[in-house]
Amino acid sequence: MSPAGRLLLNRRLVQAPVDAIDYVITHELCHVAEPHHGAAFFDLLDKVMPDWERGKQRLERAMA
Repeated sequence: MSPAGRLLLNRRLVQAPVDAIDYVITHELCHVAEPHHGAAFFDLLDKVMPDWERGKQRLERAMA
């Protein structure tokens, strides 16, 4: 999220697998409630997307 509260996505994201895109959008939306990458953020991410680590790994491979 930008400081103004806008969701900004990298244009290259359209080349990523769908589950990686889902991860990015879910990750960014979790920042609406939890702005920092603290324990509360990851608790929320785990709750709304239990398999988020798989999406993150696929994103990292796709963007490498």
